[in-house]
Amino acid sequence: MSSFAPLPNLQPGLQPGSRLRSGLRWGSGSWVTDVERRHALIASVFTFGVAALHLFRALPPGIELFILVVAVTLFGLPHGALDYLSGRRLLHRSFGSWWFVPFGIGYVGLAAVVVVAWLLAPLPSLLGFLLVSAAHFGAGDVRHDLALGAGGRFSSAGAAFEAVGRGSLVLVPLLHFHPEAASSLFAHLVPMSAQEINNTVTALTPPLFAFSGSVLSVIMAHHLGGWAEGNAGHARMSFELAALASLFALAPPLLAFVVYFCFWHSFRHSLRQAVELDPSTPRAAFRAFVLHAWPTTTGAFLIGAVAYVFLGDQSSDAKIIQVLFVGLSALTAPHIVLSCIEARKLRPSATANL
Repeated sequence: MSSFAPLPNLQPGLQPGSRLRSGLRWGSGSWVTDVERRHALIASVFTFGVAALHLFRALPPGIELFILVVAVTLFGLPHGALDYLSGRRLLHRSFGSWWFVPFGIGYVGLAAVVVVAWLLAPLPSLLGFLLVSAAHFGAGDVRHDLALGAGGRFSSAGAAFEAVGRGSLVLVPLLHFHPEAASSLFAHLVPMSAQEINNTVTALTPPLFAFSGSVLSVIMAHHLGGWAEGNAGHARMSFELAALASLFALAPPLLAFVVYFCFWHSFRHSLRQAVELDPSTPRAAFRAFVLHAWPTTTGAFLIGAVAYVFLGDQSSDAKIIQVLFVGLSALTAPHIVLSCIEARKLRPSATANL
């Protein structure tokens, strides 16, 4: 643990309107605003492009898996690689230089519990992973200053409503429009045949799709209304929702997950962390992020590689899917718990967003 870089002077849980340590404001009058705008434009165009390509031709499954592994390694894993900084920030005052002992026991212990749960009860573990991930993604995508009722009496309820819609967008259309592909994917993770899973998915998704579509229609109408009033933030949110809806409706599950998880969710989370590390310039922020993220990212990748080797006599596709899904769920659980603890601790001074 002594090889970790020194603890930077962080201001965690920054949201629109909160101050960075240099005195800049997140998303207001700094280079961060330009990065956010460019990302929203580029990611939306890219997402529309990926969705449109699948109107004509799908990628071979082997290519999809290769893209999944590379993208998750380069973009997905690093976005949670700085959790140790949050742990040190929370525990250093109580445990001093031994902060890593309770942090390691709690973080690695919870991840191990998740892995054991997958071994003992794969179906509940899969359902739990999908639901928790959807909730995490939905909460992370909400812009509280642009959500329904922002600034008013029911702002919290409006943000929660939008979080539900955004979370369902990541899961429900994918299952509704691609039940066979999703079932084949899940068959590598649970002791059920693809046909049995497909029968269950096709029976459950119509009412879920109707619910998700109704919630998202209200959210889309809200952002379109804000756009009509000249608010550029609502315009970007409208494009984003349309791009993601197209992606999950048209692209196969694995590719849709890669595009969303790596180029939307992970980028935004990593950007917040990079700015907290060094808000002076984009280059300095990126350099600081890489410096602090590469050790734990490399460690997580090596653990996944070892798990792949020890999975035994299965197809390479099955082993890759198992390592990625079980591994991501094992890392997601302590990541979310740590985020919630930090959010609760910082709530008086900043609105926390997972």
